Amino acid sequence: MAKFLFLMIGLSGQPNAGDAQTQAYNQKWGAYMASLAQRGALESGAPLEQRAKAVTSSSVGDVPLATPDIYGYMVVNTDSLDDAIAIAREAPHIALGGSTIVRPCIDVPR
Repeated sequence: MAKFLFLMIGLSGQPNAGDAQTQAYNQKWGAYMASLAQRGALESGAPLEQRAKAVTSSSVGDVPLATPDIYGYMVVNTDSLDDAIAIAREAPHIALGGSTIVRPCIDVPR
């Protein structure tokens, strides 16, 4: 089983929004994440806040976010890059014009 980092690109999510359209979209995300968990593919994931910091050895600064930008991540375990791509295509934001960067992780012995 290989590990993949998914970086979701699109508009930031509104998990606490009250309008019906956003609630329906959030329910799609809940179902998607639940299906990945049931398959044993989802290791972790979360939406990201609309703020970021760039950290170097000598400074910390605000990062201006773009529209669209990376608004969430997931760590997914699956058999191959092709399987990871298929899982990424199922994400609800894809239907709205979003995209996902899929990065294979390097297995580091412990």
